[in-house]
Amino acid sequence: RKLGVWPIAGMAAEEPPWSVEIWKEGVKNVIGPDGITVKRLEKATKCQIEVARPLKGRGKKGQRQDMDDNADSGNGQVKIFIRGGPAQRLAAAEIIRAVAEGDDPEDYIVRAEGGMLVPHEIQHPDKEAWARWRLFSLGPTCGVRAHVSKSMVRVCPAMGKELREDEVEQAQAMAETVIEEAERLEEITFQARCDLEPEDAPLDAAVAPLMDQHGVIIRVSDEDDNAVSATVAVRVVGPRDAAKDAVAMLSERFVEGRVTASVLQAVGQTQAMDAGMAADFANDLRALEAECRVQVHQGWTALWVSGCENKKVASARETLREMLQFYMAEQCLLLQKLRPAVVERLMGDEELGTLMAKSEDCAVTVDEAECSVWACGSLATKVRHRVQVLTQMRDCDLQPPEDETGRLAKKRRVDALSVHSI
Repeated sequence: RKLGVWPIAGMAAEEPPWSVEIWKEGVKNVIGPDGITVKRLEKATKCQIEVARPLKGRGKKGQRQDMDDNADSGNGQVKIFIRGGPAQRLAAAEIIRAVAEGDDPEDYIVRAEGGMLVPHEIQHPDKEAWARWRLFSLGPTCGVRAHVSKSMVRVCPAMGKELREDEVEQAQAMAETVIEEAERLEEITFQARCDLEPEDAPLDAAVAPLMDQHGVIIRVSDEDDNAVSATVAVRVVGPRDAAKDAVAMLSERFVEGRVTASVLQAVGQTQAMDAGMAADFANDLRALEAECRVQVHQGWTALWVSGCENKKVASARETLREMLQFYMAEQCLLLQKLRPAVVERLMGDEELGTLMAKSEDCAVTVDEAECSVWACGSLATKVRHRVQVLTQMRDCDLQPPEDETGRLAKKRRVDALSVHSI
């Protein structure tokens, strides 16, 4: 199966048209805001597309253009002129008709530009956002860019690269896997105390690493100004283990009112210790609790500390990281004193995101406040190598690359978790 143009029924039987007529109401769909859609359609179909207009105005290259005598047939339709090769005109005509009727132009543009569409039935906006986040990191592993629309995953070759047959199959399998994972996400709701300011839950520092590493999404229900309530619903969406750990941390903070701090681990990393090491580690955790007067919780995706005092919780977190580096020296590391420009780049770095996507082998926390990177799992040394490469670059070279429209690419992986992200 190769990436190809949008399949058009009956193409061979139809005479390539030089124009098509659409209803006036559909013209805005074809043109798009500030003419963006028609320009993209031109690029994708390799045709010149000109919309006859009832009012005089400036056309391409400053020329004036008027609606011709036959542009408006008198029945509410407008003529669209097409210039290009026969096959290109056939494809452009079909696409223009569909877009005018309200179809999403991006679906057609993707196929015309050599991409493919993978249908999905995800109806949950947060699960769509999670799929978008996941594809942001997995796409580069297949040499593609992937976007999620309401009913399709659009998969496009990376700029300037044609995909081999095996890469096409890999990209389709990747998209289908992400769709299945998104549909299996857990959604957990708990009641947080209003006096503990639960509206800050999505910004909680202890849970932030789970958002970047596992795509955990936190939504706080809007409060009714006319109702008096002591609690508010907080909803958490994400992979099962990460969602459960996030809810446990948030409950400590916004239900019990305790201070929290977390240390990521590769999924099940400490649980995989052999019996002797696990026993020693458990004893050290109990000693840490007694010394700092905190509680240490061991989840599948993170270990976290809770207590009554910020200073003691922060100290316990530092000790916990040191313990993990002692017990798993080859698979836990802390890189500190990084330049702010390096930290900012790491928040959206494609190569780092590709490593983090393998959550059973790699977990990473990029800490802006601390200017540090915590990495654990069997791929920790590869994370260190990537950080070293970036630290050798100048700040001006650390800016994210531009996309095909000339705009800076998304700066951070977590940006994709917004339901408004595109």
